[in-house]
Amino acid sequence: MLGASKYRMFDTLDRTARRSTAASTVAISAGGRDQSFAELRERALRLANGLIALGVRPGTRVGVLMSNRHEWPEALFGITATGGVCVPINVLLRGLEAGHIVDDSDVDVLIVDERGELPLAELPRLPRTIITVGTVEVPAGANVRTYESVIESGAARPTGVLIGVEDPAMTYYTSGTTGRSKGATHSHQGITWNTMSQVHDLSIGSADRYLVVPSLSWAAGFHDVTLALMWTGGTNVLLPTGQVSMEMIIDQIVEHRISHTLLVPVLLRELAASPHLLERLRGSDLRWVLTGAEPVPAALTNELNAELPKCDVVQGYGMSEFPLIAALLRPEEAVEHAGKAGRATSITSLAVETAEGVITDLGEGEILTRSPAGMLCYHGKAEATEEAFRDGWFHTGDTGRLDAEGFLTVTGRKKDMIISGGMNIYPREIEDVIIAQLGIRDVAVVGVPDERWGEVPVVVLLSSSGGSADDVLRVCEEQLSSYKRPKRVLMRDEPFPRTPNGKLLKRELAPWAEAEIRVLTDEA
Repeated sequence: MLGASKYRMFDTLDRTARRSTAASTVAISAGGRDQSFAELRERALRLANGLIALGVRPGTRVGVLMSNRHEWPEALFGITATGGVCVPINVLLRGLEAGHIVDDSDVDVLIVDERGELPLAELPRLPRTIITVGTVEVPAGANVRTYESVIESGAARPTGVLIGVEDPAMTYYTSGTTGRSKGATHSHQGITWNTMSQVHDLSIGSADRYLVVPSLSWAAGFHDVTLALMWTGGTNVLLPTGQVSMEMIIDQIVEHRISHTLLVPVLLRELAASPHLLERLRGSDLRWVLTGAEPVPAALTNELNAELPKCDVVQGYGMSEFPLIAALLRPEEAVEHAGKAGRATSITSLAVETAEGVITDLGEGEILTRSPAGMLCYHGKAEATEEAFRDGWFHTGDTGRLDAEGFLTVTGRKKDMIISGGMNIYPREIEDVIIAQLGIRDVAVVGVPDERWGEVPVVVLLSSSGGSADDVLRVCEEQLSSYKRPKRVLMRDEPFPRTPNGKLLKRELAPWAEAEIRVLTDEA
């Protein structure tokens, strides 16, 4: 994989489209329409030259506020072929959230489709130029071009722009699970390292067909397998962003003879609770399902691996700062090591920093990564970048354990850790006990202030889960040390707060739990 250091983003598409065996192969299937690698290359080049005519230069930041559709890959390769920086923005965000990304990343040009119309209307500041895909109502005063007019104005030839492999190519904004999202900027070379490592580590081939479930604006959208299939000449099938059900996903898996896909834990739990959907999958071509975004309970992966003997559920571990897989539980390891995030990928080193500040490859602490696929920096945040890169390692802010075989178990976010009476409590450990012993799929443990202990763990269950407080307290007493046992169990009628990517927002759930306890205490 030493060759990764010489490639730029556009080369991933260009080298495949130029191969006679792959040029006519379907690269993207979306909305009932197929697009070959040759067609994708031509339109991406036309877009690139059209953008240059509009003033896009190396370093210009171009935002993409679109749902999953053919124009998204065209935009990615077109923008990066100009030397510009692609800034993905999720259409599920609201105006202030999208506005933060537009302002923080200094977006100059914004490509937007119908699904991005709502956040566009709410943006506090409009970029210099808006490029519309389809019918989009644009705020008054905007400088507007249509996407197709930009395509038509550009020639289908290489741009001739000199782009360094270490130049910035993309800026992904973090999920913001513990605070305001930051822009993780990645180089052409770093993204290619990630792409080639997945081809190697996951044995991706030209015959593979991948169902893209997450939004392409999410780091996992392009950087979990999607670009790897473009490298090998496989086919990516795009699902529309948002409003995706497991029923729809299974329909697509069967219709398109999908071999691989990615499902976040929320969807895995829905699948495990649906016998008729599991039955349909048993007869499909699906070989493995990658999952991540949050720690996945071993009980859930064990259940699904037993129900789907021809399809492995494998976990990956990554983040916007590392697009995207730093650790991987390979298919052959999925059953024996269920619940673990896997071992370091072929281009990654893993370590943990203990509470005493010791960096080691065996033990428990904050997870550290080191790889040529890591980000360059947080855009415009030199201090945050310096804080993240220390002692030659990237400090993830996640906590976990590394065992003697190199397997990583993710225990949660460092900021989610509960310190009670001076003792560290990892919420994930309590959640795993409840899930394994009671079969409750949706459970969250948060820390709330306590006069005596500083903090204490509290369990939050959804009222619809069918679990009872007495059962939760009983199994915790049986399975956990006394200082780890939750002091209360709260029932919640509303769904847990989550990011658009499905990650649980404990920073929003903890204040709710604290307020609920005050109400219950006052009533008593």
